[in-house]
Amino acid sequence: MAGGKQTPRQKMINMMYLVLLALLAMNVTNEVLNAFHIVNEGLQTSNHSLEAKNNDIFAAFEKQKGLDSAKAMPFYRRAQAAKTVSDSLFNVLARYKAEIVTKAEPDTESGDLKRRDDLEIATKMFVEEGDGGNLRGQALRKKINDTRQALLNLIDPADRDKFHLSLRDSIPRNSENKSYPWEYAVFHNVPATAAVTIISKFQNDVIASEGTVIEYLIKKIGATDFKFTDLQAKIIAPTSYVLDGQQYKADIFLAAFNSGTEPEVFMGPIGGFKKNPDGSYDPVKTVATDLPPGFGGQAIKAEGGFGKYTAGAAGVGDKTYTGVIRVKDPVSGHYTFYPFEGKYQTAPKAVVVSPTKMNVLYIGVDNPMEISVPGVGQGDVQAGLTGAGSLKKDPANPASYIANVTGVGKCTINVSAKLDGKMQSMGDKEFRIKRIPDPVPMTSGKLRGGNVQPGTMKSQSGILALLENFDFDARFNVISFEMVFSSKGEIFKAESPGPGFTPQMKAFMDRAKPKDIIFIDEIKVVGPDKQPRKLGQIAFTVI
Repeated sequence: MAGGKQTPRQKMINMMYLVLLALLAMNVTNEVLNAFHIVNEGLQTSNHSLEAKNNDIFAAFEKQKGLDSAKAMPFYRRAQAAKTVSDSLFNVLARYKAEIVTKAEPDTESGDLKRRDDLEIATKMFVEEGDGGNLRGQALRKKINDTRQALLNLIDPADRDKFHLSLRDSIPRNSENKSYPWEYAVFHNVPATAAVTIISKFQNDVIASEGTVIEYLIKKIGATDFKFTDLQAKIIAPTSYVLDGQQYKADIFLAAFNSGTEPEVFMGPIGGFKKNPDGSYDPVKTVATDLPPGFGGQAIKAEGGFGKYTAGAAGVGDKTYTGVIRVKDPVSGHYTFYPFEGKYQTAPKAVVVSPTKMNVLYIGVDNPMEISVPGVGQGDVQAGLTGAGSLKKDPANPASYIANVTGVGKCTINVSAKLDGKMQSMGDKEFRIKRIPDPVPMTSGKLRGGNVQPGTMKSQSGILALLENFDFDARFNVISFEMVFSSKGEIFKAESPGPGFTPQMKAFMDRAKPKDIIFIDEIKVVGPDKQPRKLGQIAFTVI
């Protein structure tokens, strides 16, 4: 802005420009302060996760103490020392953070601070105020360095160069690459919310560094016995085939192995090993380098720390495989054998297709059906019919059933199976019950009406009722019918009590001349359902 005498209009413009710059500065400041608040919340969440992980490691220490106290205690004491020294620094940082929050006035609505942009709070606390004869910032830096060194001292000297603890007193530099005192570079003219974030970051560093040390120490337990370089989560389940409603059971564990040394796995009978009531086997220690006497095992390929077992799925049913894993003690050179046993089930190839609109059972015939439950032996499957009818097993095939139904409507097939020693419902399926379709009436020579030669008509012996396009073996018998003979305007009628033409009917056919008409009507039949039914008419014109 220009100096000297200015017009009122120019003064107004200059004032508006200053206001605009102030507003822009406030906007940038708010964005930066918001970013610090978000980062601080993320660090808090990370701190909780790291604390939970460290607690899990200490729980593992407690378990190791129970298994072998003499071996675990030296490492456990060092882990406790790591926790003590890290807790000391963490609590100091927590006290400083609480002091900043109190002075900057917490905002319960936003979760941030009311005076989050205050530049004086952190400056006075760490750059200007003393603590024990030193500036508080200088004392904090010394505490950080002392804690870092104390944690490193808990690591074996031969291993220290491999460790990179995140807890350190790095000194920031400005854009001109000039160095400042640590406390000045870290806390001078820093907004209150940024100072809180910085302290949260130091807390994160100290928890992470403690975790690095205690994780190293837990791995040292037993390192003189067996060295493991890799860990993998593994699942052992009695079966991977589970039915709806059945419980899935599995043992989930952490498998440790040395990627540089593949395990020795042998497949074969393990009758010589002791089996416990719960199905497990006791390991066997031996000074021999060969397999135990009587075990004719075959070595299998090992890869990635695990034996790779494959077997052809020949034959339907339950299959069992056994073997041992051989582990060599690196100190004594002796071997320990760990027997194992596994099972799997081979099922037949099958395709299940359910045409939901064709689930029909027919009255009067045997309705065959296959009923099974995948993964369950046929002897442990039961089925029944609810409704008008019955269901029974086919003696020739345990998986086959015969359904017989008696009334039009619906019925339900219920299936149960024995799971975990008790019968459980596997569900049900609804079927519609229908009458067998009407058969088609025709003569013994399978004439269905229309034009007919006199000689052809005379050769017919009676009436049949045949089912067409029906897959069941069902027969219909003709129990009566009528014949109407029309010749030169005269009408003659005769009835038959069965399927054959009567002498009177044959006389009509013998007299038949061109243009005469023969009607077969009132055809009554009875089928497997024992219910009489009436069929349609057959008409012949003699030509």
